[in-house]
Amino acid sequence: MAPALKFRVHRCLAALSLGFWFATAPTLAAGRVADPALWVVRDADTTLYLFGTAHALPKDLVWFDKAVARAFQASAELVLELLPQDNPTALAPRLLLLALDPGGRTMAQRLGPEEHAAYVKLLDRIGLPAALMEPMEPWFVSVTAAALIYGQAGLDASSGSEAVLARAARRAGKPITALETPEQQLSTLDAMPEAEQLASLRKLIQNPDQALARVRQMVEHWARGDMDQTAQLLNETMAGAPQTTRLLLRERNLRWTAQLKERMGRPGVVFVAVGAGHLSGPDNLRDLLMRAGFRVERMRP
Repeated sequence: MAPALKFRVHRCLAALSLGFWFATAPTLAAGRVADPALWVVRDADTTLYLFGTAHALPKDLVWFDKAVARAFQASAELVLELLPQDNPTALAPRLLLLALDPGGRTMAQRLGPEEHAAYVKLLDRIGLPAALMEPMEPWFVSVTAAALIYGQAGLDASSGSEAVLARAARRAGKPITALETPEQQLSTLDAMPEAEQLASLRKLIQNPDQALARVRQMVEHWARGDMDQTAQLLNETMAGAPQTTRLLLRERNLRWTAQLKERMGRPGVVFVAVGAGHLSGPDNLRDLLMRAGFRVERMRP
Protein backbone atom coordinates (compact mmCIF):
# COMPACT_ATOMS: atom_id res chain seq x y z
CA MET A 1 0.00 0.00 0.00
CA ALA A 2 1.36 3.45 -0.91
CA PRO A 3 2.50 5.45 2.17
CA ALA A 4 0.15 8.35 1.39
CA LEU A 5 -2.84 6.05 1.04
CA LYS A 6 -1.87 4.15 4.18
CA PHE A 7 -1.87 7.50 6.02
CA ARG A 8 -5.35 8.33 4.74
CA VAL A 9 -6.63 4.88 5.71
CA HIS A 10 -5.26 5.44 9.20
CA ARG A 11 -7.01 8.83 9.28
CA CYS A 12 -10.30 7.22 8.32
CA LEU A 13 -9.93 4.50 10.94
CA ALA A 14 -9.22 7.16 13.52
CA ALA A 15 -12.32 9.01 12.37
CA LEU A 16 -14.41 5.88 12.82
CA SER A 17 -13.12 5.56 16.36
CA LEU A 18 -14.28 9.14 16.88
CA GLY A 19 -17.77 8.16 15.82
CA PHE A 20 -17.86 10.76 13.05
CA TRP A 21 -21.63 11.03 12.83
CA PHE A 22 -21.92 12.11 16.46
CA ALA A 23 -18.54 13.73 17.04
CA THR A 24 -18.15 16.82 19.17
CA ALA A 25 -15.82 19.78 18.79
CA PRO A 26 -14.19 21.94 21.45
CA THR A 27 -15.91 25.23 22.20
CA LEU A 28 -16.01 25.21 25.98
CA ALA A 29 -14.18 27.70 28.11
CA ALA A 30 -10.80 26.58 29.44
CA GLY A 31 -11.09 24.45 32.54
CA ARG A 32 -14.85 24.31 32.37
CA VAL A 33 -16.59 21.56 34.31
CA ALA A 34 -19.15 19.52 32.39
CA ASP A 35 -22.05 17.49 33.77
CA PRO A 36 -22.90 15.00 31.01
CA ALA A 37 -25.98 12.83 31.31
CA LEU A 38 -25.85 9.46 33.08
CA TRP A 39 -28.58 6.87 33.65
CA VAL A 40 -28.85 3.68 35.67
CA VAL A 41 -30.77 0.46 34.99
CA ARG A 42 -31.21 -1.92 37.92
CA ASP A 43 -32.82 -5.23 38.79
CA ALA A 44 -32.37 -7.56 41.77
CA ASP A 45 -28.73 -8.44 41.08
CA THR A 46 -27.55 -6.29 38.16
CA THR A 47 -26.71 -2.61 37.82
CA LEU A 48 -26.05 -1.12 34.41
CA TYR A 49 -24.85 2.49 34.14
CA LEU A 50 -25.64 4.05 30.76
CA PHE A 51 -23.43 6.94 29.69
CA GLY A 52 -23.68 9.00 26.49
CA THR A 53 -20.20 9.80 25.25
CA ALA A 54 -18.56 12.59 23.32
CA HIS A 55 -15.95 10.88 21.17
CA ALA A 56 -13.50 13.80 21.22
CA LEU A 57 -13.21 16.72 23.65
CA PRO A 58 -11.01 19.63 24.70
CA LYS A 59 -8.06 18.46 26.78
CA ASP A 60 -8.91 20.71 29.71
CA LEU A 61 -12.62 19.90 29.98
CA VAL A 62 -13.40 18.32 33.35
CA TRP A 63 -16.12 15.68 33.01
CA PHE A 64 -14.79 12.42 34.47
CA ASP A 65 -15.74 13.22 38.04
CA LYS A 66 -18.74 13.27 40.38
CA ALA A 67 -21.50 10.83 39.37
CA VAL A 68 -19.72 9.57 36.25
CA ALA A 69 -16.52 8.75 38.13
CA ARG A 70 -18.42 7.16 41.02
CA ALA A 71 -20.44 4.96 38.68
CA PHE A 72 -17.31 3.91 36.81
CA GLN A 73 -15.45 3.12 40.03
CA ALA A 74 -18.38 1.01 41.24
CA SER A 75 -18.46 -0.98 37.99
CA ALA A 76 -16.60 -4.23 37.45
CA GLU A 77 -16.48 -3.96 33.65
CA LEU A 78 -16.64 -1.42 30.83
CA VAL A 79 -18.71 -1.86 27.66
CA LEU A 80 -17.96 0.37 24.64
CA GLU A 81 -19.26 0.53 21.08
CA LEU A 82 -15.88 -0.69 19.83
CA LEU A 83 -12.81 -2.10 21.52
CA PRO A 84 -9.85 0.32 21.61
CA GLN A 85 -7.78 -0.22 18.46
CA ASP A 86 -4.11 -0.67 19.36
CA ASN A 87 -3.22 -1.18 15.70
CA PRO A 88 -5.85 0.52 13.50
CA THR A 89 -3.93 -0.13 10.27
CA ALA A 90 -4.56 -3.86 10.72
CA LEU A 91 -8.05 -3.10 9.44
CA ALA A 92 -6.72 -1.37 6.33
CA PRO A 93 -7.30 -4.27 3.88
CA ARG A 94 -10.96 -4.62 4.89
CA LEU A 95 -11.46 -0.86 4.89
CA LEU A 96 -9.98 -0.48 1.41
CA LEU A 97 -12.11 -3.31 0.08
CA LEU A 98 -15.23 -1.43 1.20
CA ALA A 99 -14.01 2.12 0.55
CA LEU A 100 -12.97 1.64 -3.09
CA ASP A 101 -15.85 1.92 -5.54
CA PRO A 102 -16.39 -1.60 -6.89
CA GLY A 103 -17.38 -0.27 -10.30
CA GLY A 104 -14.30 1.90 -10.66
CA ARG A 105 -16.22 5.17 -10.65
CA THR A 106 -14.56 8.38 -9.53
CA MET A 107 -15.82 11.32 -7.51
CA ALA A 108 -15.68 13.41 -10.69
CA GLN A 109 -18.23 11.04 -12.22
CA ARG A 110 -20.52 11.35 -9.21
CA LEU A 111 -20.39 15.14 -8.83
CA GLY A 112 -21.15 17.84 -11.37
CA PRO A 113 -18.23 19.95 -12.65
CA GLU A 114 -18.89 22.87 -10.29
CA GLU A 115 -19.49 20.56 -7.34
CA HIS A 116 -16.31 18.65 -8.06
CA ALA A 117 -14.30 21.87 -8.23
CA ALA A 118 -15.69 22.90 -4.84
CA TYR A 119 -14.94 19.40 -3.54
CA VAL A 120 -11.30 19.59 -4.67
CA LYS A 121 -11.00 23.06 -3.16
CA LEU A 122 -12.25 21.82 0.22
CA LEU A 123 -9.92 18.81 0.20
CA ASP A 124 -6.96 21.02 -0.71
CA ARG A 125 -7.88 23.38 2.14
CA ILE A 126 -7.81 20.59 4.73
CA GLY A 127 -4.76 18.79 3.33
CA LEU A 128 -6.53 15.75 1.89
CA PRO A 129 -5.18 14.90 -1.61
CA ALA A 130 -8.15 14.82 -3.96
CA ALA A 131 -6.40 12.40 -6.33
CA LEU A 132 -6.23 9.76 -3.60
CA MET A 133 -9.92 10.18 -2.83
CA GLU A 134 -11.13 10.01 -6.46
CA PRO A 135 -11.76 6.23 -6.55
CA MET A 136 -13.27 6.11 -3.05
CA GLU A 137 -16.94 5.89 -2.08
CA PRO A 138 -18.56 9.07 -0.71
CA TRP A 139 -18.89 7.79 2.88
CA PHE A 140 -15.14 7.23 3.11
CA VAL A 141 -14.42 10.73 1.81
CA SER A 142 -16.94 12.28 4.23
CA VAL A 143 -15.57 10.47 7.26
CA THR A 144 -11.95 11.26 6.45
CA ALA A 145 -12.61 14.90 5.53
CA ALA A 146 -14.73 15.54 8.61
CA ALA A 147 -12.06 14.04 10.86
CA LEU A 148 -9.51 16.44 9.41
CA ILE A 149 -11.82 19.46 9.67
CA TYR A 150 -12.67 18.79 13.30
CA GLY A 151 -9.07 17.93 14.12
CA GLN A 152 -7.86 21.22 12.69
CA ALA A 153 -10.44 22.96 14.86
CA GLY A 154 -8.79 21.44 17.94
CA LEU A 155 -10.78 18.27 18.47
CA ASP A 156 -8.79 15.78 20.56
CA ALA A 157 -9.69 12.10 20.31
CA SER A 158 -7.35 11.16 23.16
CA SER A 159 -9.46 13.35 25.47
CA GLY A 160 -12.75 11.88 24.25
CA SER A 161 -14.93 9.86 26.58
CA GLU A 162 -14.06 6.42 25.20
CA ALA A 163 -10.31 7.03 25.29
CA VAL A 164 -10.43 8.34 28.85
CA LEU A 165 -12.65 5.50 30.05
CA ALA A 166 -10.55 2.83 28.32
CA ARG A 167 -7.35 4.13 29.91
CA ALA A 168 -9.03 4.21 33.32
CA ALA A 169 -10.34 0.67 32.86
CA ARG A 170 -6.91 -0.64 31.90
CA ARG A 171 -5.29 1.04 34.89
CA ALA A 172 -7.91 -0.47 37.19
CA GLY A 173 -7.75 -3.90 35.56
CA LYS A 174 -11.41 -3.79 34.49
CA PRO A 175 -12.30 -5.95 31.47
CA ILE A 176 -13.42 -4.05 28.36
CA THR A 177 -15.94 -5.53 25.93
CA ALA A 178 -17.66 -4.11 22.85
CA LEU A 179 -21.15 -4.04 21.38
CA GLU A 180 -19.88 -4.44 17.82
CA THR A 181 -16.72 -5.02 15.81
CA PRO A 182 -14.92 -2.53 13.53
CA GLU A 183 -15.87 -4.76 10.59
CA GLN A 184 -19.54 -4.45 11.52
CA GLN A 185 -19.26 -0.68 11.75
CA LEU A 186 -17.46 -0.41 8.41
CA SER A 187 -20.05 -2.62 6.74
CA THR A 188 -22.84 -0.44 8.14
CA LEU A 189 -21.24 2.69 6.68
CA ASP A 190 -20.74 0.96 3.35
CA ALA A 191 -24.40 -0.12 3.31
CA MET A 192 -25.71 3.45 3.37
CA PRO A 193 -27.54 4.36 0.15
CA GLU A 194 -25.26 6.15 -2.27
CA ALA A 195 -27.72 9.00 -2.73
CA GLU A 196 -27.64 9.70 1.02
CA GLN A 197 -23.85 9.36 1.12
CA LEU A 198 -23.59 11.97 -1.62
CA ALA A 199 -26.10 14.27 0.07
CA SER A 200 -24.00 14.20 3.24
CA LEU A 201 -20.82 14.90 1.29
CA ARG A 202 -22.48 17.76 -0.59
CA LYS A 203 -23.49 19.39 2.70
CA LEU A 204 -19.90 19.21 3.86
CA ILE A 205 -18.59 20.60 0.57
CA GLN A 206 -21.08 23.47 0.49
CA ASN A 207 -20.62 24.61 4.07
CA PRO A 208 -17.95 22.90 6.21
CA ASP A 209 -18.08 25.77 8.70
CA GLN A 210 -21.79 25.17 9.29
CA ALA A 211 -21.09 21.49 9.98
CA LEU A 212 -18.46 22.47 12.51
CA ALA A 213 -20.78 25.01 14.13
CA ARG A 214 -23.43 22.33 14.55
CA VAL A 215 -21.03 20.01 16.31
CA ARG A 216 -19.90 22.85 18.53
CA GLN A 217 -23.51 23.32 19.57
CA MET A 218 -23.77 19.62 20.26
CA VAL A 219 -20.81 19.60 22.62
CA GLU A 220 -22.37 22.44 24.59
CA HIS A 221 -25.57 20.44 24.99
CA TRP A 222 -23.58 17.33 25.91
CA ALA A 223 -21.63 19.23 28.56
CA ARG A 224 -24.88 20.45 30.13
CA GLY A 225 -26.48 17.02 29.96
CA ASP A 226 -29.25 18.48 27.79
CA MET A 227 -30.40 15.44 25.85
CA ASP A 228 -33.50 17.13 24.38
CA GLN A 229 -31.35 19.68 22.55
CA THR A 230 -28.88 16.97 21.59
CA ALA A 231 -31.74 14.98 20.04
CA GLN A 232 -33.02 18.03 18.18
CA LEU A 233 -29.61 18.74 16.65
CA LEU A 234 -29.13 15.09 15.78
CA ASN A 235 -32.51 14.95 14.05
CA GLU A 236 -31.60 18.06 12.05
CA THR A 237 -28.27 16.53 11.06
CA MET A 238 -29.89 13.29 9.90
CA ALA A 239 -32.87 14.95 8.19
CA GLY A 240 -33.39 13.74 4.65
CA ALA A 241 -31.42 10.53 5.22
CA PRO A 242 -33.98 7.98 6.46
CA GLN A 243 -32.04 4.87 5.46
CA THR A 244 -28.83 6.18 6.97
CA THR A 245 -30.74 6.95 10.18
CA ARG A 246 -32.15 3.43 10.17
CA LEU A 247 -28.74 1.82 9.64
CA LEU A 248 -26.63 3.99 11.92
CA LEU A 249 -29.10 4.50 14.74
CA ARG A 250 -32.27 2.40 14.89
CA GLU A 251 -30.90 -0.98 13.79
CA ARG A 252 -27.76 -0.67 15.89
CA ASN A 253 -29.82 0.43 18.90
CA LEU A 254 -32.06 -2.61 18.49
CA ARG A 255 -29.06 -4.94 18.35
CA TRP A 256 -27.43 -3.29 21.34
CA THR A 257 -30.67 -3.41 23.33
CA ALA A 258 -30.78 -7.17 22.84
CA GLN A 259 -27.20 -7.43 24.10
CA LEU A 260 -27.89 -5.25 27.13
CA LYS A 261 -31.03 -7.23 27.95
CA GLU A 262 -28.90 -10.39 27.93
CA ARG A 263 -26.35 -8.70 30.20
CA MET A 264 -29.08 -7.70 32.64
CA GLY A 265 -29.78 -11.41 33.02
CA ARG A 266 -26.41 -11.91 34.72
CA PRO A 267 -25.36 -10.38 38.04
CA GLY A 268 -22.81 -7.58 38.27
CA VAL A 269 -22.21 -3.87 37.86
CA VAL A 270 -21.46 -2.65 34.33
CA PHE A 271 -20.56 0.76 32.89
CA VAL A 272 -21.89 1.07 29.33
CA ALA A 273 -20.60 4.00 27.25
CA VAL A 274 -22.01 4.69 23.77
CA GLY A 275 -22.22 7.78 21.61
CA ALA A 276 -24.68 10.33 22.99
CA GLY A 277 -26.63 10.12 19.73
CA HIS A 278 -27.72 6.62 20.69
CA LEU A 279 -29.33 7.89 23.90
CA SER A 280 -31.51 10.61 22.40
CA GLY A 281 -34.05 10.91 19.63
CA PRO A 282 -36.47 8.27 18.30
CA ASP A 283 -35.80 4.63 19.19
CA ASN A 284 -32.91 5.51 21.47
CA LEU A 285 -31.40 2.91 23.79
CA ARG A 286 -33.07 4.33 26.89
CA ASP A 287 -36.54 4.12 25.37
CA LEU A 288 -35.93 0.66 23.94
CA LEU A 289 -34.80 -0.64 27.35
CA MET A 290 -37.89 0.88 28.98
CA ARG A 291 -40.12 -0.76 26.36
CA ALA A 292 -38.42 -4.03 27.25
CA GLY A 293 -39.64 -3.60 30.83
CA PHE A 294 -36.59 -2.06 32.51
CA ARG A 295 -36.70 1.06 34.65
CA VAL A 296 -34.16 3.64 33.42
CA GLU A 297 -33.43 6.47 35.86
CA ARG A 298 -31.45 9.66 35.28
CA MET A 299 -28.73 10.14 37.89
CA ARG A 300 -27.86 13.44 39.52
CA PRO A 301 -24.40 14.88 38.69
